[in-house]
Amino acid sequence: MVEMHYPATEDREQFDKFYNKHISMLLTIEGFQSAQRYETTHEARAPFLAVYRLRDPGVMTSENYTSKAGPTSVDPNFKSKMTNWDRNLVTGDIETMDVPDDGWMVLIDRLTSDSAPLPAGFTPLEIIGLDTTIAERGVLVGDSGEPAALAAQDDCIVRTFRAIQAPRHPN
Repeated sequence: MVEMHYPATEDREQFDKFYNKHISMLLTIEGFQSAQRYETTHEARAPFLAVYRLRDPGVMTSENYTSKAGPTSVDPNFKSKMTNWDRNLVTGDIETMDVPDDGWMVLIDRLTSDSAPLPAGFTPLEIIGLDTTIAERGVLVGDSGEPAALAAQDDCIVRTFRAIQAPRHPN
């Protein structure tokens, strides 16, 4: 999962085109199974999210990945404008995080192991690599309608996302 803020609204269209090409490149790497981009429905420190489904965590250390991708694969013109950029490799008992056009996804990030527990209905995602900026992430995906409003929790960040693009898979 890659999250960030891209406050440069004047070239957002060009950034989106770049990111689409970037996803196309990532989906050529053996082990990348799908990708989808999201944007929060509210103000957030990191309002953009990309979720990549991998065959297994070893994909991120494979020669095929490290020779083509990672932070150095981002166009410097865009990278200099990206803020609050974090990459967290997660695992959990979830079949898919694909969100349809009229669906939504809520993420709860537990910042420390002492943070409030995840609410009922959220699938826990264990942080197993890369930046490991949080203790645990919880996810809830809905196909339509509006997600339930959640009360603020101590040491947790709650974000609601809508899909920017449909899920993509390797050709």
